[in-house]
Amino acid sequence: LGKNVLFSAAGGVAGATAVYPLDLAKTQLQMDKSGQYKNLFDCFSKIVKGQGIGALYRGLPANIIGIMPEKTIKLAGNDFFRHYFQVDNPNVYPDGNIGLEGLSGGLAGACQIVVTTPMEITKIRMQMYKAAPGETVNQMAILSKMVKEMGVTGMYQGTVSTFMRDVPFSIVYFSLYGIFRRRLVDENHKISSTGALIASTGAGIVGASLSTPLDVIKTRLQASVPEGVAPYKGWLPTVNRIVAEEGAGALFKGVGPRTIIISPLFGIALMVKETLARWFP
Repeated sequence: LGKNVLFSAAGGVAGATAVYPLDLAKTQLQMDKSGQYKNLFDCFSKIVKGQGIGALYRGLPANIIGIMPEKTIKLAGNDFFRHYFQVDNPNVYPDGNIGLEGLSGGLAGACQIVVTTPMEITKIRMQMYKAAPGETVNQMAILSKMVKEMGVTGMYQGTVSTFMRDVPFSIVYFSLYGIFRRRLVDENHKISSTGALIASTGAGIVGASLSTPLDVIKTRLQASVPEGVAPYKGWLPTVNRIVAEEGAGALFKGVGPRTIIISPLFGIALMVKETLARWFP
């Protein structure tokens, strides 16, 4: 268990760091009500031009602090529930069991929100932070001030929306990953680094794209809105407001970046985890 936890944490950090600029751009696109950004590349260009290349990594420290326990709970938790349900026991389920694989992933996703919710709200607010002219951005100082101002209650704003996003995503993702993995393992039921990357990336593409509306709702509820704009309150009221003000298509804002983020994020995370597990059995 100890190795599994360590490998899951290492994989989570590697994946999150690699795709972080895309995650920042996704947040900017999902919060863009005025049409400021035409597409992903335009978003990158305007951020770098207006705030410098370092702005693409604003909020990364908060993300890394949270991603280690978050990915540990998600990946190790999924393994725990799979073991509990004997999903990977060929004598019990020779061809796997997609229902129990989904249940294992969903339970792991539900467990992780205790860490994911505060991590996401601090990350999003750091990503949306606008530095004053001439201000030297000290990310840790801003993060510390932000946490003090929000308090414990504020850190868990959007818990329901986080649950509504992460549980369905985890059910879809880990069900598909189990299917793909079984087709790529060797005779010893071990998977290569390339195989793990392919299986997890494929599952991530489907899971991320289908759960994008849930991610948009969560982002609107957790982000600070511009002055003069009424804050979003409640899951269903937020859905109705987005559709009424921007159309149903707005629920899929950032679907491209989110899919590009989640696929390699989980791909790298699980590839690192599976590789470390193979190297250090």
